[in-house]
Amino acid sequence: MTIKDTLRLSLVAAAVMSVANAQSAIDGDDLPPAKPGQCFTKAFFPAKYTTTTERVLASEASEKVEVIPAKYGWGTEKIKVSDGTERVIAAPAQYKTVYEKVLKSPAQTIWRTRLDNKSPEASKALLNAAREDGMPLDATRPGTCYNEHYIPAKYQEITERVLASEASEKVQAVPAQYKTVTKRILVAPETSKLVEVPAEYKMVKEKVQTAPARTEWKKTKCGDRGCNQAEVVCLVEIPATYKIVEKKVVAKPVATRKVTTPAQYKTVEVQELVQPASSRSIPVPATYKTVTHTNKVADGKYTWRPMNDQTLPASSKTGNQICLTETPAVYGKVSKQVVAKPAATQTVKTPAQYKTVQIKKVIQEASERRIAIPETYKTIEKKQKVSEGYAKWIPIVCKQNMTQTTIGRVQEALKDAGYYNGPIDGIWGASSKAATRAYQKAKGLPVAGLSVATMESLGLY
Repeated sequence: MTIKDTLRLSLVAAAVMSVANAQSAIDGDDLPPAKPGQCFTKAFFPAKYTTTTERVLASEASEKVEVIPAKYGWGTEKIKVSDGTERVIAAPAQYKTVYEKVLKSPAQTIWRTRLDNKSPEASKALLNAAREDGMPLDATRPGTCYNEHYIPAKYQEITERVLASEASEKVQAVPAQYKTVTKRILVAPETSKLVEVPAEYKMVKEKVQTAPARTEWKKTKCGDRGCNQAEVVCLVEIPATYKIVEKKVVAKPVATRKVTTPAQYKTVEVQELVQPASSRSIPVPATYKTVTHTNKVADGKYTWRPMNDQTLPASSKTGNQICLTETPAVYGKVSKQVVAKPAATQTVKTPAQYKTVQIKKVIQEASERRIAIPETYKTIEKKQKVSEGYAKWIPIVCKQNMTQTTIGRVQEALKDAGYYNGPIDGIWGASSKAATRAYQKAKGLPVAGLSVATMESLGLY
């Protein structure tokens, strides 16, 4: 008889006792559907937690100020007491004659009757007819010939007015005007220095939560109800835990205060420029010349077919020949006067007059250097709940079924799985129970004595 058969018979034997005591011994509202003779225990699945560390501020960041005083020195300085005088001398413009190359006839490519630039030009109408016949006239290179008829192009003389002498100007000088004034000059500038005002601090306390409030199921042993391990579980409220952290904070930040010494002045007489010397320009108009050049006013007209056309019979050719020729540009030479040196003015000045005085100068301004004091932190541990604990009824092997043979088979299975090292004696002692708990934890089974799930996992049920 197998263990499974033995268990089934024992369940039938214990049915009467289980039904009679079900309501008086335990609260079975949450029991799973059961058959007579089955045993259950309340297995507790504890809440899951994770422990994290958190850095909390112990002392805020602040700064201290180091004052660097201003540096001074005595020096001499030239003070202007007269701007000097000036007058303007006018210089007339200078001209020169230059020669300019003028385009009379632009470079061009022309369809002609032969490869001769003096031969007649081809007709535009005939060229269009050739394009309609599929000839690549636009891609033809100079020197290529075709069969064609020619009507010469028309030209006309065009007279054009060109610049002979550029417009210019002459300049007339206007003298400067002066006046004598009394002026207050700075001999020692205003100075200042920075005085450090240190930072003020205070200590504050902060209450930091290290573990949140939670509830846990606690196990309590109870009397034997026909099971090998019966338990009562209670839901216990565990309050949150806190830790007092003391830290140093800035009550008043570091600062500086500025102390100022007023500037010193001296009164002197100086000659000031009221109106500077200037000039007045008189325009000289440009002059022009008339030149003549030739322009084409109408293209030659042609009717033709390509000389190498193999798709048409030879009798369709006219016998005339056209060639794409290139005619270079024709230039003429025209003289004109241009400004070689424009009219200008020359300012003649007498130097300004100065006095040398001693003054106190700031070599380096007062300043401050702020030195950062970094914040400090403390590390605290916090325990956070990942999932709630809960209790659940699970089927277990009833006490009357815990025979020496059954226990021996369990010990052998646990030993083969590497969890039991004791003797195979069929005694449900401390070592057998410890090995069963270790196996259940490793396999993710509820830790609740010798449960039916454990027997199934071991291959015994």
